[in-house]
Amino acid sequence: MDQPTRLRPPFAARFQGVHLWALLALTLLMALPATPARALQTCFAQLSGLSQVTPVTSYDPFAALQPPTYNTVTVQYIAGSNCTFGIGIDSGLWGSTRRMLGLSGNWLSYDLYKDAALTQRVGDYGTGNVSNLITGSVNNGRGTQTVTTGFYASVPAGQLVGSNYYFDQVTVTLYQLNSSGNIVAVMDSAIVQVRATVRTSVSATVNVGGVRTNLGASAANVDFGELTTGASRSFDLEVSGNTGYSVSIQSQNGGRLVNDSAGTSIPYSMTVDGRGVPSSGTTLTYYSYSSLDRHTFIVVIGDVTKVIAGTYTDYLLMTVTAN
Repeated sequence: MDQPTRLRPPFAARFQGVHLWALLALTLLMALPATPARALQTCFAQLSGLSQVTPVTSYDPFAALQPPTYNTVTVQYIAGSNCTFGIGIDSGLWGSTRRMLGLSGNWLSYDLYKDAALTQRVGDYGTGNVSNLITGSVNNGRGTQTVTTGFYASVPAGQLVGSNYYFDQVTVTLYQLNSSGNIVAVMDSAIVQVRATVRTSVSATVNVGGVRTNLGASAANVDFGELTTGASRSFDLEVSGNTGYSVSIQSQNGGRLVNDSAGTSIPYSMTVDGRGVPSSGTTLTYYSYSSLDRHTFIVVIGDVTKVIAGTYTDYLLMTVTAN
């Protein structure tokens, strides 16, 4: 009866050891699928030739869409079999939308495309579908070990942002693709700067009775009809700009309406935003920029009782200059 009692501790310890071994083996078995499939990589290549993207050299907020820039990147074969590759580019530093941050705190949107028509956006999925990647192949044969491809960078028109330097940073990743077009491995990556400069720019329009005329495009007419002493008319100068600006006002006849055929004239006075404009002309300076500033001019006719009938005119030369 004493012998079974002495054998129990060794049997119990042996059972515990088997149990621990089985648990360890199970843990390793479960971990195997999470191991990176590095063994599937059959070729090796690297990126070169791309350090900066400049979507536009000098952006004008009032210009039509400026042509996109083409940016090249080279894929260099290193080792292994022929490589089918995909190049992905992420959305940059500032979230899911590509944009550059200006030193003034403004944002300038841009994007990257595979085609000049700007219809196929370049993206970076990391795994799975490669429809937004730039794809190609590089061979291990002599003389065919590099290939140069590229993409288009564009800044949409009509962004009224401050004149300044703008920047972003994107990660460009080179993937190996299999015959099904899926990502096998990451072969290389690079950090690329995105930069642009926004120029100082203003746009001005004369608004007479709701009819707008671009400043400098053609003459705008303020018609008084039959002149009477004290008659007045108004018009607006509408200015949009990304910087402060100056408005120069000059009267061809020194603040007088002139009848050239009769050699007679009628004086008039003029104010802008309630400020008197000297007959000799003046320059007004505005220090902030806006999507629309409206400056109202009021012209008041002087004494007409001692002049002969006829047509009286003056010409105002108005110049808006970015500061």
